Amino acid sequence: MSLNVAHDQNNQLSLFTIEDTVEDLLYEFLRDRGFKTEQSYRADLKRFFSFTKENFGLPRLIGNKMFFREIRRIHIVKYKKFLEEATSKRNKPYAPNTINRRISSVSSFFQFLLQREIIEKNPAEFCKRPNRIVLYETQAFSDREMKTLFDLVIAEAPPLHRAIILLLFTTGMRQAELRALKLLNFELDEGIMFIRYIGKGQKINKIPVHPTTAYYINKYVEWMEEKGRKVEKDDYLFQPSKNSHSIRLKKKLSHTAVGYIVGKWAKKVNKEKRITPHSARATFISSLIDNGEDIYYVSQLVNHADVRTTQRYNKRKRTHRKNPIFNLNFF
Repeated sequence: MSLNVAHDQNNQLSLFTIEDTVEDLLYEFLRDRGFKTEQSYRADLKRFFSFTKENFGLPRLIGNKMFFREIRRIHIVKYKKFLEEATSKRNKPYAPNTINRRISSVSSFFQFLLQREIIEKNPAEFCKRPNRIVLYETQAFSDREMKTLFDLVIAEAPPLHRAIILLLFTTGMRQAELRALKLLNFELDEGIMFIRYIGKGQKINKIPVHPTTAYYINKYVEWMEEKGRKVEKDDYLFQPSKNSHSIRLKKKLSHTAVGYIVGKWAKKVNKEKRITPHSARATFISSLIDNGEDIYYVSQLVNHADVRTTQRYNKRKRTHRKNPIFNLNFF
């Protein structure tokens, strides 16, 4: 894709001519990002430009020329204020993290335009963003509740449900990562099963699989073969029960189905807690930290880009008697 840059009377960059389409420009901006990330960026940018178009008539699109340079910091600030005062479809205020993410998406796009020399500066660069806070913490199971859950699913759950729950809660994988797994993602190294997969942010992660989980994954694969639905190397590991027998039409399990499976068995353990697939990740992280595992190692294990994200799951409460002052060897 090529862009012809035009200049105004002051010899400043003012617009660019698109020889293809705006969609081509978006494609270039999003092409190295994961599917979910791409969807999120597209939605965030659509919201922002709908806001600026409706309220300011910007950016102007005349023929094949778009004036992105007309978007200034004041427009970003007003958009942020709009988000802070607006409500979601559930009639609730937007969480600070949601506002932060939407502004970050806009900033990333304008940074891309800046690098392409389409604009002179990023209007969102110095726009103050809300502090990242968690309004509603993801609920997690305690170690005792997890033992009850595992005893229950191993004894009563069908092979698909059992394999999914064991894998989610013993690896801390994101739901989307689990749904995208194929048999070729599993490998043996010194007798230990590992999963190698591409996670959020296109990061390659390799994690060991607990022996009990590995055993029941193999049981699930054997069960599928017995049903005449052999899982090949390139097939999604977890598939809908009514999937086509044609390899070309085989689909991965939906996020709704995974949520149903986790919720169904979790309610048998504790009806008061709202346990979701993300709760499995929260349970995995908090349990490792509670049992003394180094938080930096846990952060790497679950593919967090920032250890501060992992820290949010740290529910350990220090007592006065465990204060590090008492570990000083001065006396």
